[in-house]
Amino acid sequence: MKLNPFAVMAEQFDGTGLVFHPETNAAVSLNKTGVYLWNRLKEGADEAALAAGLLERYDGVTQEKAEADVAAFLEELRSRSLLSEE
Repeated sequence: MKLNPFAVMAEQFDGTGLVFHPETNAAVSLNKTGVYLWNRLKEGADEAALAAGLLERYDGVTQEKAEADVAAFLEELRSRSLLSEE
């Protein structure tokens, strides 16, 4: 998986973020978890590593919930041309 190299994420003072996609002039807001996942993707994390990171980061999250949340996040990025399988 690879983030769109033209997309830019700006982290806000409260830990949320805003992703700007210059090819479509679209902006996507990210909550704190989305910012965490985005930054991990930039580091090259795969889907399993992202889910493991959520398990470590948040108390009370199950493996199934972490995997489902990561899958939904990645699908949202793909649908907005912010993530490719390259």
